[in-house]
Amino acid sequence: MKERKIKIKTENLEVYYGEKQALFDVNLEIHEKEVTALIGPSGCGKSTFIRCINRMNDVIDICKIKGSIEIDGKNIIISPLTLLD
Repeated sequence: MKERKIKIKTENLEVYYGEKQALFDVNLEIHEKEVTALIGPSGCGKSTFIRCINRMNDVIDICKIKGSIEIDGKNIIISPLTLLD
């Protein structure tokens, strides 16, 4: 059986907008060359999670992210990344 490579991995991911916590302890592995769907009711954090992966929350002053998001093994939360990385 072929080994499945992890493309995106989150560990203990928590997101806060000011005092309001939007995501609670999200642990997830998304594998390369597989389809992954995020489903759930309105307001459950699907868009917040995707904004974290895309680093769109970086421009929101009151947003604080704890935990880690790794893409290809590189933590994008603590690393000083540029658009070219």
